[in-house]
Amino acid sequence: MKMLKKIAAAIMAVAMATLMLTACGEDSAPSYRLQKVVEANQKSGKVYSEVVVYGVEATPATMKFAVDGEKMFVNMGTAYDMVVKDEACYILNQGYYKKMAKPTDLVSAGNATVPSADIVKSIKVIPEYKIEATGETMYAESVMVDGQQVVYCFNGDKLAYIVETVSGKTVTLKVNKWINEIPEEIQNKIDLKGYKEYPQQ
Repeated sequence: MKMLKKIAAAIMAVAMATLMLTACGEDSAPSYRLQKVVEANQKSGKVYSEVVVYGVEATPATMKFAVDGEKMFVNMGTAYDMVVKDEACYILNQGYYKKMAKPTDLVSAGNATVPSADIVKSIKVIPEYKIEATGETMYAESVMVDGQQVVYCFNGDKLAYIVETVSGKTVTLKVNKWINEIPEEIQNKIDLKGYKEYPQQ
């Protein structure tokens, strides 16, 4: 579970980075696939994704996450959801929420250091990148996020995998969904709509 929390924080850092990276405005600049993802993220200010995590345990874990400005939603494949907003963390389970201190690993995700140069100058193209977890080879583009290389692998223009290093271990995220709107069900959770605070004991 501790490793899954670190992975969740790393995923959030990647999502935050794609919201904060500066897209290039020069018409003469090459058109990178990651640049299109970044521009779509910045236009809406929102990211919702469902990913399958390889490299942690025998059974790949399915995670869901959302970023809406400074608000974050995470589900690590557990029975409960986690919402981070207003400098606090809310654990949601069975119609109730419990308010807690903001986790330090997600704080670091929200403060991810991203390149100050525009995205075109920071992207490196890898024409044939082998994804060790699956054996597939894909076109990829990499960028440094918080001192770590993050590799975005594409199937055509569609983001298919994200490969990053977490605590010295390579983690592969199969991207089943990456959209720039937050489903109503998830938005309601972020807003704590329909949830009551756990009774004090």
